[in-house]
Amino acid sequence: MPTLPAPPLPGTDDRWALFLDVDGTLLDFADRPDDVRVEPSLYGLLAELYAYLDGALALVSGRSLANLDTLFGAPPWAMAGLHGLQLRHADGERRETRVSGSRRTLVLHAAESLAREFPGVLVENKDLAVALHCRTAPAHFDVLQEALHGLMPGLPGYELQAGNLVLELKPTGMDKGKAVTELLERAPFAGRLPVYLGDDLTDEHGFAAANLENGISVRVGDREPSLAQYTLPGPSSAQAWLQRVLNVLKQGVEPHAHAFGGNA
Repeated sequence: MPTLPAPPLPGTDDRWALFLDVDGTLLDFADRPDDVRVEPSLYGLLAELYAYLDGALALVSGRSLANLDTLFGAPPWAMAGLHGLQLRHADGERRETRVSGSRRTLVLHAAESLAREFPGVLVENKDLAVALHCRTAPAHFDVLQEALHGLMPGLPGYELQAGNLVLELKPTGMDKGKAVTELLERAPFAGRLPVYLGDDLTDEHGFAAANLENGISVRVGDREPSLAQYTLPGPSSAQAWLQRVLNVLKQGVEPHAHAFGGNA
């Protein structure tokens, strides 16, 4: 595969909108999702970017909105949770895919029953979705994926989403790319150049959405194949690049959005 170049920095007249995945992009993975922590320096970086981009910054994650609020200290910026099944716009308006309680219970019980056959697999109940993490048991991933495929006919309205050592059962009809497109239709994102950073297979939808708008798509890590146009080696390099973006923005504009909220 051809080597992808490092992403560019904004030009003088560029009006960027940043869409950022979290785990594996801004933050290193942990064996358990709850073990991840956001350092004050990262929160400060995102808060300044949010201000200098006039609020055009969003997190686009597989985590729920509640989990993202806990992790980042209830930040003011827009966020798409559960791969877009939940979305909070920049003005605070929310929308969420509706799934009956009985359907959610059915999916959770199916996932838990199957996971018992694979020691070391962690089941994460995300309410609308259920994730099975294989980070401490990577040898189970392929067999578990095959077994989950066998469950899908009995779980109508749900689909299997594979990620980095995680397999997720989620409602159909939504992905990160659709969430990005929805955000781009409203202020402060409308009319701006989308810049999407992500590491995982789930982020390919985000890359596609950015590419369709002639934006910038950045793969974090070395996963192949990818629709991304550019690459960064890992979360630390992604944070370093974002700091360089901020430095460029500081040279040319005054911040308008208030970097308020959050306690991370």
